[in-house]
Amino acid sequence: MIIGRLLGNRYEILEQVGGGGMSLVYRAKDIYLNRIVAIKILRAQLTCDEEFVARFRREAQAVASLSHGNIVSIYDVGQEDETHYLVIEMIEGRNLKEIIREKGALPINEVVDITKQICDALEHAHEHHIIHRDVKPHNIIITNYGKAKVTDFGIARAVSTATVTHTGSIMGSVHYFSPEQAKGEIADEKSDIYSLGVVLYEMATGVLPFESDSPIGVAIKKINNDPIPPRQKNPEISEALEKVILTAMATEPAARYQSIHQLRQDLVSAYLYNKVEYEQTAKKTTEDTITLPKLNKRERKGNSLSTPLKIWAWIIIGLIIAGFVIGMYLSATVLARGEVNVPNIVEFSIDDARTALESAQLSLEVASNVNHPVIAQGRIVSQEPKADIVVKKNTKVSVVVSQGPSMVTVPDVLNSSLLSAEVTLSNAGLLVGEITRAYHSQIPTGQVIHQEPIAGQEVIQGTQVILIASKGPEPVWIKMPALTGLTSEQAKTMLQNYNLILGVVQPETSYRYTKDVVIRQDPAQDSEILQGSTVNLIVSSGPGPTSRQATVTVSMPNSGTIKIIVEDDRDRNVAYEHYHYSGETVERYVNYFGSGFIEVYVDNKLIQRRAVG
Repeated sequence: MIIGRLLGNRYEILEQVGGGGMSLVYRAKDIYLNRIVAIKILRAQLTCDEEFVARFRREAQAVASLSHGNIVSIYDVGQEDETHYLVIEMIEGRNLKEIIREKGALPINEVVDITKQICDALEHAHEHHIIHRDVKPHNIIITNYGKAKVTDFGIARAVSTATVTHTGSIMGSVHYFSPEQAKGEIADEKSDIYSLGVVLYEMATGVLPFESDSPIGVAIKKINNDPIPPRQKNPEISEALEKVILTAMATEPAARYQSIHQLRQDLVSAYLYNKVEYEQTAKKTTEDTITLPKLNKRERKGNSLSTPLKIWAWIIIGLIIAGFVIGMYLSATVLARGEVNVPNIVEFSIDDARTALESAQLSLEVASNVNHPVIAQGRIVSQEPKADIVVKKNTKVSVVVSQGPSMVTVPDVLNSSLLSAEVTLSNAGLLVGEITRAYHSQIPTGQVIHQEPIAGQEVIQGTQVILIASKGPEPVWIKMPALTGLTSEQAKTMLQNYNLILGVVQPETSYRYTKDVVIRQDPAQDSEILQGSTVNLIVSSGPGPTSRQATVTVSMPNSGTIKIIVEDDRDRNVAYEHYHYSGETVERYVNYFGSGFIEVYVDNKLIQRRAVG
């Protein structure tokens, strides 16, 4: 039982998530690094072949050196008893074949986006002299976020040497093999280009270019026939995109794109401008080809046969002598050199690397110098051939040497918006790290109030810059002011003074309050409210209160000034003010609206106050 088993005393098998002709795939937990990984366990019929296992390990170790966002990373290669396994990056998503089966032909923009990502992965591998050899939708995983991840790099080379029959696996791959692979020839970069062309054809049309009941039938068709033009399957494909697909799928390697980079450029050009930049032409037999005539039967009669026999005898003797000489030369030179394993010299100093190589009867050659964020200056970043590859003695090992990390100056992003800060940091070769938020009394919400490292500091390119963004002023609890009876403008000014926000203003018919006067408020007066909160108002749309009349009578024992003040639903105003003499009886009619109070003053002394309405 594999579930629950601990491989290499490190990887706990949790569940099976898939399988193919080469392996079964399990979700596992790396208990050392506390992360989820995928484990590919080779099928038993493969592990019985020692030559295959050795080649498989070499291929996996070579591919493990690849580091690219569109390539599924290989973390480890291991063996426990008869179990051989790969530890790879765990990707949450579906393979491209499943998506095509579900959707059929994909939208052209999606086709172009996925193909560009596959191109980037293959170009990175080809730059490191690694050929995939089995590019097909089954080996392309689309994550839940739409990112394409290519897997099983170089493993096809190991599988091709093993004496294993697995019809499903062969049938799944033969649709995508290049014609030269179908004929048993050696695969190279152009073989990957052909296979990618088939994947591109299938994504754009929803069908495969060649179909048959058997793998041999598919192989024969692709060797002898051209595919049906994809536009006949999907008219939405442009002429330029069709040309890209058919160029990638040319039967003759010389007629295909010469590199993945060319294919990617033409793909983008076809999508954006409906044109291509690269035109390939296959080499064909010309009129200068010499055709040897057949030997006439009559020439074989009689004594004429002796002359050709003598000529052929001398030719055969000459070939034997030449072969003997060449064999002696090879024995004395090339074969005498022997073979050795290339040692791992990554992160060695130049002197230490040269010593290690000389001990293995190899020599060192510096190819270039590059900046590296981790490896110290003067130490080796990469080597070619890779470690553990078997090569002839005295082979030159080409190395790339670190110049140390590339340093950049941190720009000033204070008072910038978060989006602007991210663009500025990205242009400077830096990354946005953790973003936190804090209150600030002066800097508006969403703007940067602190950065770490600070502006002007020299840091390694790719360093993360931690940002703190403003949440605006810290809110304060206050009592809600009274707005009822104020005009809408007066209420708005009051809200601004209390750092509150005017929300919905809804009109309502009122016979008590005049037009544009606040009738009600939400929240209510004197309730607890945070500064910065929203306040909604109900405002009178009229017609307001009707005018009424009241009689005011005042007897004057002494001379003085009479002042009558009316306070009603509209406002508070002086309705009457005049000087009168002793003994007079003053009678006045005053108007009021709604309800309120009438106050009578003599020489500013209140002598009467009564309610009205």
